[in-house]
Amino acid sequence: MINVPALEFIPQRPPFVLGDNSLDCDDVKIVTDFRVPEGHVLVQDGHLSATGMMENIAQSCAARIGWINRDKPVRIGVIGSISHFVVNALPKVNDCLTTTVTIESEVFEATIVHAQVEVENAVAAECDMKIFLV
Repeated sequence: MINVPALEFIPQRPPFVLGDNSLDCDDVKIVTDFRVPEGHVLVQDGHLSATGMMENIAQSCAARIGWINRDKPVRIGVIGSISHFVVNALPKVNDCLTTTVTIESEVFEATIVHAQVEVENAVAAECDMKIFLV
């Protein structure tokens, strides 16, 4: 367990931050949390949008890279592709998301992950994502 603010390890800044804390991180996994705030740019009709959930996953990936390289400047990543994206429920304002990203493979500057977002122990969304570091 590390439990550190994710903001220290990601390039995003308010109002576009979608991660509060990095709870656990190692070479193959990161777990983050995020409480959905009212008024966030990606909240619509009281729910975090599907786009917000995708960005939460991407920022969890960024937090892992930032944590692993914590003695270096924060790196910028871009989403190369998203596949098998399934949304079971859109989180409501004040819901706490727990996002687990598991590394499937890393080759040079490309990382392929499987991610799962849970709200109250129920899977709200999941996908596979390819991230490239620039």
